[in-house]
Amino acid sequence: MSIFDIFRKKPKMPASIEDGMASQADDFINAFRGPGSPIDADRLDFSRDSIALVDRILQDFYAQNAQLPDDLHFLASAYVFECARRRYGGRYLRGDEKNPFVLVVGEPEFQIGVCAMEKVLGRAANGPEDNLQFFFDGIDYPYQQKQSVTLV
Repeated sequence: MSIFDIFRKKPKMPASIEDGMASQADDFINAFRGPGSPIDADRLDFSRDSIALVDRILQDFYAQNAQLPDDLHFLASAYVFECARRRYGGRYLRGDEKNPFVLVVGEPEFQIGVCAMEKVLGRAANGPEDNLQFFFDGIDYPYQQKQSVTLV
């Protein structure tokens, strides 16, 4: 095998942040396939109700006072982002240290910045006070009212 063969087999980079986030959300689902999984991966269908399953996974970290691993943090955030993007549309922008990515919906009439990454991390660290379904449901009102807000 030559050095060129190694690079030919290198995974293809996503064409956009949206494609990359969708791929990471799929990886989150696939992580829960198989025997012994704490949740049924088939119920991770990008619906509003499936957010409760993500919340349940993060509750386990909170209950055990365990730090959320970086890879699971990113995959869970991607799943929450993609649930919102499939429901409301939008595009991803680069954010800051706490929220490296932000989903922006409602453009061009208004802008709702959805900062799921900080919220996912907060749910694992702070418990039910950072409930993900409550956070997700918080998108709908400003979306219907065409209000520009940032949701953290």
